[in-house]
Amino acid sequence: MKIEYNLKVCNNINSIKKLEWDQCNSKGNLFTSYNFLKLLQDSKSLEDRTGWHPYYFRLYRENKIEACVAAYKKFNSQGEFVFDHAWANVYQQLNLNYYPKLIIASPFTPITGERLLIKNSDSDLTKSIVVRNLKKFCIEQNLSSLHINFIKEEQIKFFLNNDFIIRYGEQYHFINNDYLSFDHFLQSLSYKKRKAIIKERNAIKEMGVEIKVLKGNDINNFILEDLYKLYLSTIEKKWSYDYLTKDFFLNLKQNLKQNLVIIAAYHEKKTIALALNFISNSTLYGRYWGAYKKFPFLHFELCYYKAIEIAIKLKLKKVEAGAQGPHKIKRGYIPTATYSAHFIFNKELQKIFSKYNEIEKNNVLDDIALIKKEYSPYKSSS
Repeated sequence: MKIEYNLKVCNNINSIKKLEWDQCNSKGNLFTSYNFLKLLQDSKSLEDRTGWHPYYFRLYRENKIEACVAAYKKFNSQGEFVFDHAWANVYQQLNLNYYPKLIIASPFTPITGERLLIKNSDSDLTKSIVVRNLKKFCIEQNLSSLHINFIKEEQIKFFLNNDFIIRYGEQYHFINNDYLSFDHFLQSLSYKKRKAIIKERNAIKEMGVEIKVLKGNDINNFILEDLYKLYLSTIEKKWSYDYLTKDFFLNLKQNLKQNLVIIAAYHEKKTIALALNFISNSTLYGRYWGAYKKFPFLHFELCYYKAIEIAIKLKLKKVEAGAQGPHKIKRGYIPTATYSAHFIFNKELQKIFSKYNEIEKNNVLDDIALIKKEYSPYKSSS
């Protein structure tokens, strides 16, 4: 007897049952959870203004949920952290349309995790059915391409078998090697790097800056208001985009209380800086930070050292402190490869991009190997 599969697509996550979505996200992380995606949509962070147009896919097998996918039709490449402007330029030079395209990702979030949320996550058959339906949707919508950002390394083989190009990227993560304390972590570093970190942390104390870690009921609306103001301030300094609305920040505690960690800095009893973090899947994720006053080393203390301290205390496996940033290396963060899967519906361009991608991949892997060999802050194991 033939098994019946049924795909449903909608534009509003509120029309989906939370239980169904989270059943499929059981091995995913916070950034593909129902609550996080709902907060993004309800706060109007996904609109024409930001260029992220949501499509929520659900696959049913004989009326029982099998898979969910959060995808977005895009008319630009902003907020993705996997840069494809060169591909868009090739399309433009050939008088072809690269936009709109379909991207499967957590918006504005360069974090690796499950992207095809499969209830039975080991089922390649279900994944293949989902991918086939996604490709069909793209063709029907006249979309140039399908992009699945920040997939896990173990998923590479599946996407290669489904004719995707795998692009390699680079981030810097702190890996918790069962450290007992921050001092224990410092002992694993070379003398020069250890001395520099101690000097930077002591400078913060000598300036009279007090650092607090806020969780749960420690976080109030005044903190969340400040967080939004500092987010805007940082965005303005970096000439970036304010994708997230004030409502997103004000409703963080209500929607994501159990996962929320805010590192706060005070000087003369006034808030001078805040760093927003989330905990999920044994990882501390650093997302946004901002400061009202400039203090030397304050950014490093809030975003890197205190994050390491928290991870060690809570026995988390690692800290992901956002995209890019070679300056993180000497502060204990090592280069790590990231992966994304891409399918171009123009067969000739798929071949061309695939060849270029091999060069890019080798450059990324060579860079990671060089940094680990020549610039690692850790003592040599030899």
